[in-house]
Amino acid sequence: MKKFLTITIDVEPDCSSDWTYSSPLTFTGVEKGIKDILHPLFIKYDLVPTYLLNNVVIENEASVAVLRELEGAYELGTHLHPEFIAPEKSFDNYAGKKARANCCDYPNDIEEGKLNAITDLFESKFGYKPIVFRAGRFAAGVNTIRVLKKLGYKVDTSVTPHIKWDDHTRKNICDFKNAPEQPYFMTDFSMIEKSKLSEGILQIPVSIALQKIPYWKEWLFSLGGLRRKPYYFKRTWLRPSFFGDKELQKLVKQYQFTYQGEEIIVYNMMFHNIEVMPGINPYAPTQKDCDQILAAMESFFAFCKEEGIRGISTEELYDRYYAKPSKAAKPSLVSRLSSLSFLPYLLGSEEVEAAVALFSELPLAV
Repeated sequence: MKKFLTITIDVEPDCSSDWTYSSPLTFTGVEKGIKDILHPLFIKYDLVPTYLLNNVVIENEASVAVLRELEGAYELGTHLHPEFIAPEKSFDNYAGKKARANCCDYPNDIEEGKLNAITDLFESKFGYKPIVFRAGRFAAGVNTIRVLKKLGYKVDTSVTPHIKWDDHTRKNICDFKNAPEQPYFMTDFSMIEKSKLSEGILQIPVSIALQKIPYWKEWLFSLGGLRRKPYYFKRTWLRPSFFGDKELQKLVKQYQFTYQGEEIIVYNMMFHNIEVMPGINPYAPTQKDCDQILAAMESFFAFCKEEGIRGISTEELYDRYYAKPSKAAKPSLVSRLSSLSFLPYLLGSEEVEAAVALFSELPLAV
């Protein structure tokens, strides 16, 4: 079994605590956050980060210079917040603005124009076409993937398993609750359906595990169901700004058990570049908060090294999946249960999630 870690980082301008862009617009999260803090850490542990660039960042010459001159192995791709690029561009001055639009909410032709624009902008600044993409706010749909395929992309990483994005800021729901946790080639008709062919766009989902909450704790917090509906499972992301190193390690162990019959296991960590510097992101307002995130990250990377988990670029991962192993490994029981798309019609999506987690015999994280 081969185990790989991808690190996909959304690269944004400096922001306030509610994701409003700084005014005046600043990019210390690139000029210092990536150059002086994150990238040296990745080099230390022989990891290959994938920096997914917002077009606002690509338009900033100083940021482009930093990203072009990084040392070691790394990968650049695109990350689209659609209101900041033509056609139907909402703002010319980005300072003090907030990204709230969703790619998949636009008419197909407008979304296609925006994806074309950010791809052309990237190529004009870096001299080659990008091959990896993530939609802002994870708001990708079937048309997004169709256009990415047309533009020559190989990888998308917009899918968040076990999550349904349906808040009031979205016209179209992005339902990834039943999405596979491991990479897969998508069909032309669904973001979460595995293609039988090893071609097209490879989806590398953000690593999110469904983990059990102790019954007594949830019963107490929900007041026995009187305060709110009890939830006996939580979603743990491979995201150091949200979870500590022990929780990240438990996710890895759960995946290792669930996919023990597979030839490849992939862990896809995500976060934003600005999350490691105080005062320019919503999650780490103080230096102490940033230090805790970086400590969790470094501890996790050391753990990965001990576990034989190797850093890999999304392009190399695509090549491995595109080559398609000559002999497919037999999926584990949990893996097969997770892929049964008819179960939600019989049990409901929450019951399916519960069943998947219960089939894992590992002691699940609290």
